[in-house]
Amino acid sequence: MSNVEATPKTISEYHEFYLQRLYALINAYGSLGASDVHILPDDGIYTVTDGVLMRDQSPHAIVGHAEIAEWLRQPGQLGQATEEVLEQFGHVTLAFDTGRYRTRGSFRRTSHGVSATFRIIPRVVPDADAVGVPQVVQELAKKSAGLILIAGPTGSGKTTAIAALVNQLNMNSDRHFYLIEDPIEFVHAPFGNSVFTQREIGVHAADFSSAIENALRSKPNVIVVGELLNVAASRAALQAATTGHLVISTAHAGSVAEAIENFIGQFATGEQSLIRSRLSQSLLAILVQKLVPAVGGGLVAAREVMINSRNFQELIRDPTKINMVNQQLQSSAGCTTLEDSLLSLVRTGRITPSVATEQAMNTEAVVDGLLRMEKNR
Repeated sequence: MSNVEATPKTISEYHEFYLQRLYALINAYGSLGASDVHILPDDGIYTVTDGVLMRDQSPHAIVGHAEIAEWLRQPGQLGQATEEVLEQFGHVTLAFDTGRYRTRGSFRRTSHGVSATFRIIPRVVPDADAVGVPQVVQELAKKSAGLILIAGPTGSGKTTAIAALVNQLNMNSDRHFYLIEDPIEFVHAPFGNSVFTQREIGVHAADFSSAIENALRSKPNVIVVGELLNVAASRAALQAATTGHLVISTAHAGSVAEAIENFIGQFATGEQSLIRSRLSQSLLAILVQKLVPAVGGGLVAAREVMINSRNFQELIRDPTKINMVNQQLQSSAGCTTLEDSLLSLVRTGRITPSVATEQAMNTEAVVDGLLRMEKNR
């Protein structure tokens, strides 16, 4: 952590002093390749690099309770984060710019005091090809209406994939993009005749559902929803997708089938039949991502991809057939299962067979695939 030599003399300088210390900390760890920084008050600083959690062993890598409290007292630089918000809800999430990185910060009250986690985000919006968004999903994102879900566990690159898709559309078409996030992570700059409206929950809008409803009055072409957290947001997103808007959002799910069931399962039993029908008609694609350890270090994404078709529409509408989704993925053009993706990564030497086996949802399918690969050598 960098030392700031000048001693603050005024309240303004005092605030700036602690703010610059925070920025220096994030910039330093970001330059070392860290994606996340965890700070436990008066305990230590832990970083995540390529999926590996490590403690900074430096004797100076300690942040006290008082300094974390000062970060939360900043007059506006850290968005709407205040001690009052933390006191009321027990946690607060915000986004800010250090000058080198966009950063998502999460503060929460714990038994040991207020701890903090910072996700370090590159300021440059990523390229869709560079981050590996499948070409078939990129093509579907050019459609004028429908729903695309990017799913996966926390930290699997869902937000990055969406930012890359939006960037691709921005560079190649003139559209009104309406982004609703909590918080805003990537900041997009319009290209050509594109227009961007970026709104942050808690700052510019009360919640996702009302923000989506407001978006419909603004004649957007593309609506990006950071996450469909509840029934109201999911209903609003589905309504937007079925009324002539392209909607892109994220979901916490480990497979295509799970993403479908989780979406429908939010709704009351009596409403699910209608939701299944509407989802089957409006869904364009589901992309599930999982970051796995790569050969030589780092992480690589394994992906399950579903492109909607008449066969999938039938499976979505019939709750008794959801267990057939994986089988349909294996036989549908443009689709792939997580297991096939893992086997492909083994085949190209990007991951080891043991990693593929450990990361698979269907271990037996991967083991069978590895045996076939061995026989064909």
